[in-house]
Amino acid sequence: MKKILAMKYASFSALAGTLLLPAFVHAQEAGGPPPGLASGLILSVVYGLVGILLLMIGYKMFGWITPFSVNDALSKDQNRAVSIVVGAIFIGIAIIVAAALG
Repeated sequence: MKKILAMKYASFSALAGTLLLPAFVHAQEAGGPPPGLASGLILSVVYGLVGILLLMIGYKMFGWITPFSVNDALSKDQNRAVSIVVGAIFIGIAIIVAAALG
């Protein structure tokens, strides 16, 4: 049970750090004072939602391009090769989105 709670806290802290990072980077690049907590949180949520939306669009496009059902390959067949490719697609799209938003 302690291991599960530790994993939940680690996931939450990673998510919080991921959502807050773009706001602080944007403030440092602008050369002005760092944004307040409220504006930083709003910027982070907006950037996070845009990134998640673009990841979902990329996943749907990958599913549309492939001649087989990606969902069935991942859930029913538990195909590791497909999961590695999907993970690589997520990482690639995330790098592109981070470069475009940053």
